[in-house]
Amino acid sequence: MAPTKRFDFRYQTQLRHLHVVFSRPTENKCPVSMVQLPHAVKANLPQVTLPRRLSTSSFGTMRRSRLRIMLIALLWLVFLSAINWVITSHVMKKNPSSSAHIVKGVGPLAPHKIDPNQDSQRPDEDDKIQDQGQDEELDDSFLSEEDDNVEDSDQKEPEKLEIEDDQGDQEKIVQDQSEERGREELAVEGGDCEPQTNFVFIKVHKAGSTTAMGIFLRYGYEHNLTFVLPRRTPSLGWPAQLNEDFYIPLKNNAFNILTHHTVYNRDLIGKIMPKDSFYLAILRHPINILKSVFNWCSLSQRLSIKADNPVAYFLENIDEYAKQLGKIDSPVSLRNFMSFEFGYTPTQAPPSDDEVQTFLGTVQKEFNLVMILEHLDESLVLLRRLMCWDMKDILYLTKNAESYDYRRAQISSDEVRMHRQMSKMDYALFEHFNATLWQKIAQQGPDFRDEVEHFKTINEQVKTYCVSRELTEALTLSSTKWYSGFSVDKEVCKNLYKPQKAYDRELKARQEPLVTDTYWDTKDEVEARWVKPKLPC
Repeated sequence: MAPTKRFDFRYQTQLRHLHVVFSRPTENKCPVSMVQLPHAVKANLPQVTLPRRLSTSSFGTMRRSRLRIMLIALLWLVFLSAINWVITSHVMKKNPSSSAHIVKGVGPLAPHKIDPNQDSQRPDEDDKIQDQGQDEELDDSFLSEEDDNVEDSDQKEPEKLEIEDDQGDQEKIVQDQSEERGREELAVEGGDCEPQTNFVFIKVHKAGSTTAMGIFLRYGYEHNLTFVLPRRTPSLGWPAQLNEDFYIPLKNNAFNILTHHTVYNRDLIGKIMPKDSFYLAILRHPINILKSVFNWCSLSQRLSIKADNPVAYFLENIDEYAKQLGKIDSPVSLRNFMSFEFGYTPTQAPPSDDEVQTFLGTVQKEFNLVMILEHLDESLVLLRRLMCWDMKDILYLTKNAESYDYRRAQISSDEVRMHRQMSKMDYALFEHFNATLWQKIAQQGPDFRDEVEHFKTINEQVKTYCVSRELTEALTLSSTKWYSGFSVDKEVCKNLYKPQKAYDRELKARQEPLVTDTYWDTKDEVEARWVKPKLPC
């Protein structure tokens, strides 16, 4: 211990000497200032040599060691990432369909179980589909009338339908047979097929159905097809099911297309539509349907809900508002809103599992394609292939889009659970056909994703062209492996913007020579007992 004490003594003596020199004024000079301190120390202070033990900074050494370790770890991470990229690229080249498991939201096997609150997988597309209320102003340059219905197409993602595995081998056999029928139904790219011109579209309220209906109205109008037209716009007697008082009869039921609002009933519709008709529909995540209905029907005011997020508040206090909902004069309950359009009768009690499976089985059997609004572009490209249509036939401009404060408001998992209990059939219907959509897409081959991306590009080009108002020269789109070249001019833009009322007016005039001879004799009688259909709110 003695050497240590001597060392401490010498070190303390040197420090005291430094203090004296620092504090002592120099002879005939002013005291050293803080600015001159470094020079003064270097010029006047004696050389102090610290022991070797104290001249080495353990902290500095430790810091340099940590930096070396971090640098080595970073290099290893880069090296491993490069190896992983090489392996992944090799697998994707060997099996292109496997890339769908890596790319989120696109490709043949996009993920099905997604939080409905999360942002759209394509934010730009989300804005394009949902927030184009300004496009409605452009209608005045082409037409004077506007469509009364207001829809928004909030693109939030669904949760996957969890299918129990206790159905046994029989269910697997049925599923395999269904998939095989699906493969046979889908059009083969490049093959010979005839365009499907007979079809029924079940127009589901608040599910982007006005935009989809615009595609079908334009297709039938441009191809000179006949429609099941309502005696009075806008619906075929909705919320009642179809009967002869609701539509204008044609000779020999020479109908090609039914696309106006009606409650689905296969027996009634099948009596007037060709047997080879395709049956189509569109669905949307039930939470987004609920938000849209709240806005459309002004339920926050009618239920005196003053919260910033009235939908969340409603779900948190569902029991409190149950009685008030019963007093609202509406033909449709907020329970199972979409299922009602497919012919299901909503009840206060949730349906049993057997009822759900029976209903889903019937819809699955009777519909060729159920589109999903959250995957509208993918649905339309699949529709094009299924119907053997041209790419030009599925171009669209969003109609009746509307924004409101709580459209993107977050809904908690507990609130979603409450809504699922409230609309069990809607959730089962949506989740089943969301999964079915991607099963059909998976059968289309690796180029389906490329076609979807190309379709989005040309649809955006057409939209930009039509909005620009510079329509002196037609927009020409060159041929690709998916379609022959075509052009878009002012007339095409006019038909893209044309609302339902204008189509109905022109189609009624066109189809008048085909009307049955007895129509005019019974017209006054039918209109005398006509009851105007109620809107959902």
